Amino acid sequence: MRRARGFTLLEVLVALAIFATVAASVLTAASRSLIVAGQLEDKTLAGWIADNRVTELQIKQPTPAEGREDKVLEYGGRQWETHSEIEATSDKGLRRVTVWVAPKPERGASAPIKERSVFSLTGFLAVRG
Repeated sequence: MRRARGFTLLEVLVALAIFATVAASVLTAASRSLIVAGQLEDKTLAGWIADNRVTELQIKQPTPAEGREDKVLEYGGRQWETHSEIEATSDKGLRRVTVWVAPKPERGASAPIKERSVFSLTGFLAVRG
């Protein structure tokens, strides 16, 4: 008579523990991957917004004066805030512009946009007329 041989309870428990450890590692890696993908999307969209804002200021006639401006806009299906600062340079024919971009907070007061920004861009404006 041949005896059927199977796994013991201890072997099954060890296999389940190994599987649970591997599954937890895979889920953690997948979660981190999603977070990084979200951050990359934020930086990409914010970069496009900042580039668009600098270009708007570069083609504006007459050249914008020194100062600051805040804007709220919708881009990529989300609300964004921009803060632009135009400053004089040592060259009278150029002005420096820096644009900070951050996602608009859902509600309530929050930190200044410069602290929350996910992207900033500096460019120069040619002073015309």
